[in-house]
Parts: sequence; C-alpha cells; structure tokens
Amino acid sequence: MSDTETITAPAAEATRLVGMGWNEHGNETAQSALTSTNLKVRALCLTAPDLVVPLLFVPGIMGTRLKIKNRDKGSAWFPPEGKWDAIVLLLKHLNKSAAERQKLLDPNNTEVDDNGPAHPDESSKALLAIAEGKTDAERAKWRGWGQVYGASYGGILSLLENTLALIFDPASQGTQLSTTWSTLVMAQQDAAKLGAQKPFAPLEETQLRNAADVLYPVHGVGYNWLQSNKNSGERLAREIERITAHYRSKGKTCDKVIIVTHSMGGLVGRACAQVPGMADRILGIVHGVMPAIGAPATYKRIRAGFEGAEQVILGRNAADCTAVMANAPGPLELLPTAQYKTKTGQGTRHWLRASYTAMNSEGQQQEQDVLLGDGDPYADIYLNNSESWWKLVKEELIDPAARAEREKAKREGKEVVEENRKQSDFKKFKRNMDVANELHDLIQDKYHANTYAYYAADPKQQAWNEVHWKSDEAIGGDIKAALLSDDDSNGTVKLTVVETGSDKLRVQPHQEPIHSTPDSFIEPNVVQVNGRLNRSFEEKSKYRFQIQKAKGPGDGTVPEESGSAPTPHVVQIFRHEGKDKGHESYDHQNSYNAKIAQAATLYSIVKIVAESDWLQQNLSRT
Repeated sequence: MSDTETITAPAAEATRLVGMGWNEHGNETAQSALTSTNLKVRALCLTAPDLVVPLLFVPGIMGTRLKIKNRDKGSAWFPPEGKWDAIVLLLKHLNKSAAERQKLLDPNNTEVDDNGPAHPDESSKALLAIAEGKTDAERAKWRGWGQVYGASYGGILSLLENTLALIFDPASQGTQLSTTWSTLVMAQQDAAKLGAQKPFAPLEETQLRNAADVLYPVHGVGYNWLQSNKNSGERLAREIERITAHYRSKGKTCDKVIIVTHSMGGLVGRACAQVPGMADRILGIVHGVMPAIGAPATYKRIRAGFEGAEQVILGRNAADCTAVMANAPGPLELLPTAQYKTKTGQGTRHWLRASYTAMNSEGQQQEQDVLLGDGDPYADIYLNNSESWWKLVKEELIDPAARAEREKAKREGKEVVEENRKQSDFKKFKRNMDVANELHDLIQDKYHANTYAYYAADPKQQAWNEVHWKSDEAIGGDIKAALLSDDDSNGTVKLTVVETGSDKLRVQPHQEPIHSTPDSFIEPNVVQVNGRLNRSFEEKSKYRFQIQKAKGPGDGTVPEESGSAPTPHVVQIFRHEGKDKGHESYDHQNSYNAKIAQAATLYSIVKIVAESDWLQQNLSRT
C-alpha cells in the first residue's frame, strides 16, 4: 500500500462537534442549538462504537494532587496550575522547616484529591459528554482529569481523547485520514524520525481502520506517590475493574484497557501488571521517560536537595529532602536498583564514585577514581548506618518532626521518655527502604507482554547518570575510609583523610562529646590518633569534595541508562537524541508535549489495538 496514494488529509471544513451523551439505558443522545442559515459551520455528532478500550493515563511522581486525609480542602500537594499558583506555592514553602514538610507529606495521612482544574479543550468537552455528570467540569472530574497535574498533562489527555476519536475524517465519509493523524503519525512513520530501536513496521490502512472501530475514553488515574508503587499498582487494578464495569453497564464490550504512563507512573503500571489476573485485563502499556531501573538524581537530592527554583518547594537541602523522602517508600523506589550501571567509553561501572588527584609511582599527578558502595547498593549505600561519609541518609535528619515534639515537651516541662532515638529513627527508615527493595524485586525485568516505550538520550538535556564527588586537591590516603568533618547539605563535604604511610594508624572523629575514660570527655571535632587527642591533625587533613553537575545524556532527570533499560523486554522502544539527530529536544516533565513523543505514543496505541487477538475476535462478532 502507498500511504500517499490511499490516505490523505481532507480539505479544511468548518466543523463543530456536538456532544453525544448516554442515557440510563446506554442509548446515545445529543442536543444542539439551532443557528441561522448564514452560519455554515457543520454540526458533527459522533456515535460511539460498541467496542470500548479505556485509555488510563498514569502520571509521574508529584503529578497527582494530594490532600490531607478526611479533609475536603486540606492541601498536601497541589501542583501549580499557573504563574500565580507557583508564586503562592513558593511563598507557602519558603519558610517551612524540615519537620513541617515531613508532617505535611506523610504517606499515611494523605490521599488523592480529584478536585483539580481539568483542562479539556472544546473538542474534548464534546467527547467527554458520554461521561457521568451534568457539566463539563463534573464530567472531566468523573474521568479523573482533576486528579492529575493539569498544566502538565491536560494537553496529552485532550490530544488522546480527540485524536483517537477522529482517526478518519467524518466529513470525507471515512475515506481520508484526519489532519491530526497526517501530521503526527503519517509524516513521521519512518524508524529514524521516530527513533525506533527495534524492527519497525509503519502503520497500515487496515490497522488504522480496525483501530477506528474502537472507542478510547481517556481517564486520568492518579495515585499517592508517597506510598509504595506496589500499593499504587493495586489501586490502578481496582480502577481498571471499576472503569470497565461502567462501560459494560452501558451495553458496551469493555474488558481491557491500555495504560499510558509518565515517569514513575511506569513503575505503577508494571506493578499493576503483577497483580494476579491483571495482565490479561491490560491490552498493552505505553511507557514515557520511565526510570526503569532508578535514577542517581534521587541520591543526589536526598544528600544535597533539589536544583534551581524547585528547591524552595521540593527541598533546599539534605534536611528538607531526607525528612520527606526517608519516610515515604514511593520516592525511595526511584533510587538506582542493583541493575543500574553507568555507561562509560570503556563499558559500564558503578554509579557512585569519588575522584581526586594522586601521585603515581613515577611522582606524577593523575586523577584517581574510587567507587563507593559498589557491592550491594542497598546494604552499602542505602542502609549503611556506619560512619561512611557517602551513605544515603544521616540518622539525625530522618525524623525531625518527632525531635521537634520532644524538644517542645522539654521546654514545657513535660516528661519525655528517652530512648535510643538513633536506632529507632533509622529503623523507621529501614522499613521504608525494605518496602522499596521489595518493589524493585517485584518488577525487576517484568514488563507487560505488549509494552511500548520512549525515552530521551539527549546530550543537551543532561541528567545524573552517576553521582560524582570530586576534589581538586592532591590526596594520599584511603578516601573510602575518610571521616566526615563538615557537610553543607547542598553537595559539598570536607573529609579528614588518613595519610598513607604515616604513623596515624587509628583515627576516630568525635562529632559530639563522648566518654574517653570514666572521668573525662573528648571535645567535639577533635580527632583521636593512636589513642591520643590531636587537634592539629584534623585541621591539616580536611579535603573538600563536591557533587559534580549532571553530565549524562537524558531528559534532564532520567538518564539514558535507565530510560533504555526496557529495550530487551518490550515490543518497540523509541530513543530520542535531540536536535543533533533530527529529533525534538524535550525535558522530562514536558515530554508528552513534544510532537515526537506524541507520534510514538499514538503509533504504539494503534499497534497495540490493531495487532491484538482481542480486537480480531470482537470485530468478527460485531
């Protein structure tokens, strides 16, 4: 078949969609105001096919509105829907302490809020007429559009709703492809333009016509991103049952869905497919910019806070971020899994390292690399509660809310039951980290059998593909065994290093007064060398290390290493390498606004439906 000969875009004609609703019996109804004869705009009523495959859009972390449990207007996290919202949110978080952030974003005291401002365009409003509700706002809310970050996802929700309802132009009596499909898909169907990494077959007219015999109502399905993605996957499974049951109650054939995900929503979708019986209820999944095996940026932010203006809202430093993320399994599940390796020119290596200048055997200076926690990342980095300066969390930052309450009680003269808080706080974190580890194990190399995906490997959108602590100073000693002297909580530390070849065999830092003998204390920040106090040693041996900027190709958040990880397990995956390769350049949060990502998504949806046994079986019946 020649696409240019048989499928063309129709001539433009002024048309307005008229909303088609369903009555209690599932029969279609429509209402339209009469207009004068001089208005030549065609009114178009679209009848719904009997086959229904709901599209369930699952957003990324922080892409779902959260409220305080059992409170209608108690905002826990409402992403800004405009500049004014952003200013208000910025001012609201400007002076929030770590303890206040922890209490506000408590995974056990928050739930999904569905009252956000949905953003359907005029065509979408007409297509949403089949949803439950009396107004556009009520119908959009029933579809879940108010659960998700409207300013970020409203565009893709409307695009999917409109484009899949109008694959062929009704004005041409279904003989010509609609303008949107011509521009978004047909013009970009070769493998290089879409970035396809596996054998690629362009869409055929038969596939498009078969796909056009299906109704694709678009639903937003948010989730509590503070909780484990396993919990969120189970919630998604319940939504699949509820949504499909609704369309069956209207007399439609509806027992399967297609899931479209963004970022961490991909982990939710993969967890959902592991719920018993759910894989068969899912016709296919499309993943966009998914951190399939985690992202080193998560470690960076727990240790040093967020970047740019976001840091005021999301966390300025290690104290802000640890207080929230150490108490929430969902964010911890974005840490690099045991599978994650950083790509280098010579192969791959562990993602956490330190470098400094060292003297070689010939007396010349050269950069020395040391891998940190390169055994088991869970034991050596995440659950490391030793004095290792490069471990993930400091125990004193885990539960500032409880510490603040104890201090308040002391000031008020109330009795405070003291206990080993260091152990207790870390135990609380360990429970959350264990939940994250379990999720990693649950979905490791697990993908729905009919999965498509896209990701970015754009050198202009650099992401942390590793976390690199670097010092420009010449150091002779064991960096891994260095002692933390100072940490600004924004990615800069000072380390005390034992010099190689010296008689300083045993060094012990004292960050707080401890008993040296039954009768005395060692002062803070004094180093003990071979059993003796040595103040001058620490001053002479402090070396400054700083986390380096992101340098790996990606989308600004998810690096190529994680985005490409699904490749062996999926039907097709699209790699987008930026303008130098003839692709669009997009950032992580706004990837679905890019034409190339939209085209890859639409292509994938049609392939999922048109090549399914389910469609062929049901088309033969109808």
